[in-house]
Amino acid sequence: MSSPRKHEEVWSYLTDTDGPRSAHEVHEALEHTGIGIATIYRALNAGAESGVLRVVELPGGSTRYEPASRAHHHHFLCDGCDTAFDVEGCADGVRDLLPPDFQLNGHEILLYGLCADCGGAA
Repeated sequence: MSSPRKHEEVWSYLTDTDGPRSAHEVHEALEHTGIGIATIYRALNAGAESGVLRVVELPGGSTRYEPASRAHHHHFLCDGCDTAFDVEGCADGVRDLLPPDFQLNGHEILLYGLCADCGGAA
């Protein structure tokens, strides 16, 4: 059984990370701590169930998690390394895209390309 301290360590890592992370990305980053993949999955699920974490579903990838306390934002997904990054702010005019008489309850804008490490700045 995993301890609350280990859950807190997983949640703290996500708080200090730019962008949502999958269980495997969290495991890779925390491997040196000895926290196993099963404990990471339990911590992520517990965080999502309690409302501490938000589940982020990006097309074609693993489920990712981020702190629920983060302000509204969008994501950039690198085609090279499959890392997701937070994109602050929001596009103006999203409501203008709605067909007449439709009601908007939320939206997600996902940008694709190459991050700086994969050659995006080249």
